[in-house]
Formats: sequence, structure tokens, C-alpha cells
Amino acid sequence: MREKFEKDLATGKIYENQALKLIQKDFPKAHIIDGYYKEWDIYIPELKIGVEVKSDAQYKKTGNFYVEYFCNGKPSGIATTKAKYYYIYLDELYILKTDDLKAKCRKYLNTDRDKKGGDNMASKGIIIPINELK
Repeated sequence: MREKFEKDLATGKIYENQALKLIQKDFPKAHIIDGYYKEWDIYIPELKIGVEVKSDAQYKKTGNFYVEYFCNGKPSGIATTKAKYYYIYLDELYILKTDDLKAKCRKYLNTDRDKKGGDNMASKGIIIPINELK
């Protein structure tokens, strides 16, 4: 279990660094927030906004992207982020306003796309078809 967490964390850091390099082309003061910070992964001081960086290891198998909103009995993920944008790395990079991603999630609440998932099935999230990220 710990090994999977460490692997997922390392993969997440790769995507965060890719997003940071892309953002720094226009906003050189942007930086990654080290450690656990639920509001966002990258802060852009020039715009006073945050960016959340995500991927989904199962997307090739499922054709979907999992958006967590609840974990270990409390709101998490998209429900607690203060990020203005989500950078989602799959076969390509999808950049969405957080409000737009939330709207896509809302239409699937309490449907068969509202699922438990994550490690130990401790999370709840919305399964969004990848084609809806475009």
C-alpha cells in the first residue's frame, strides 16, 4: 500500500513540474507549494490564483477521469480546492476552469457515475468521460 502511494506521489510530482514549466513561460514567479496543501498545487503570484494538477492512472482502461470530492468521511479534492484551474494530464493536457469542471461533475452527482474509489475505497468521486474534458 505504501509503495503504491509513493509511486503515485512521484508521478504526481512529475506532472506538477511539467505544469509549472508551462506556466512559468508566462508567469515566471509561479511555484509549487511543497507538502500537503489542499487549496492548490501551484501558485501564480502574478495572477493571485492557484492551479490544481491531476492525472488518472486508470484512464486508458476506463476512458474516464475520476474527480474526487470526498475522502475519509469529509469533503476533499474538488469540493475543497481554491484553485482557479485544473491541469489534467492524460494522453494530452486538458486545462479547465475549476468552476467548469465542478459543473461537469454536478450533472453526475447521485448517478451511476458517482462512485467510491481510491485507496481502500475511502474516496467518493465523479467519473467523467474523457471526451467531456475537451
